[in-house]
Amino acid sequence: MEKMNLKTALKAGFKCNDNGYFNSFLDNVYANQMDSKFQKMFNKGSGNELYSKAEAIHSSSMLAYNFFHWIDDASGFDYNGINYTNVFFEVRMKTLKNSNSPANMDIVLSDKEHKHLLFIESKFTEYCETKKWDLSDSYKNENSFNNDVRWDEIIKEIKDAVKSSKSCKYKDGIKQLTTHLFGIANLCNDKALAWFNKKNNILQLEKPFDVKFINLVFEPQKENFNDEHDNFDKYRTLLENVIKIVDNKIKMEKKSLKIEFLTYTDLWNLMKNQIDKDDLKDYLWQRYMQFAEGAER
Repeated sequence: MEKMNLKTALKAGFKCNDNGYFNSFLDNVYANQMDSKFQKMFNKGSGNELYSKAEAIHSSSMLAYNFFHWIDDASGFDYNGINYTNVFFEVRMKTLKNSNSPANMDIVLSDKEHKHLLFIESKFTEYCETKKWDLSDSYKNENSFNNDVRWDEIIKEIKDAVKSSKSCKYKDGIKQLTTHLFGIANLCNDKALAWFNKKNNILQLEKPFDVKFINLVFEPQKENFNDEHDNFDKYRTLLENVIKIVDNKIKMEKKSLKIEFLTYTDLWNLMKNQIDKDDLKDYLWQRYMQFAEGAER
């Protein structure tokens, strides 16, 4: 393949405009259909997602939707010994005591009893953007915290790691990781949990439950998309450094919150034999995975 831009390659065979946008988000999803329950989830999130960003060929939210929408009671997804049978998109989480401005998690998977939760943040080509670390001062005020985690110490170390990473230009993903950590850790707080259940009425949680947090990132082929892969590598290095910083510091119900880094190729290798629909697997391959590093059909 001649060297080209990843977004240009993604457009091959799909009818979108020169800027890489479809006329409708439905043109950006498997079988050009989205169940109304999922449309409601996206519409409750912030940013009017379905009628703006979701129309982009490089939409990370539609990448996530296409990979996870098939999960249900009849077709669960097995991951690390847990069978996840429920999928939710754009899940809102309370971050600070005196703020109703939520953090929105791209995907949440749960088992039938909602006792095992998998929170997933999806990234596609965002690491090719230049976005700075811009965390509100409210996150540095210990009176805003809903739990006894030493967020001031954690935020300082994360900020130092971001500042010392000169090569990675995409720092906004680390800010999102930080706010998401607030939201997840706050599930231990009864008031924050009640807020969560009220805002996400289709996902009702009752303690105890365990949580894992995955940062899921698309890795483009290095040979064909060298510039994009270079940006991916720089973001991965920073992201993994930050994960190490918080890994042993956040305690949740006397357990460490498990934070993982995963590529879509890793996910594809785990998932492709669990998807029953051959046409869905064909779609995922043609649409995304043929351009991913290390992916095999």
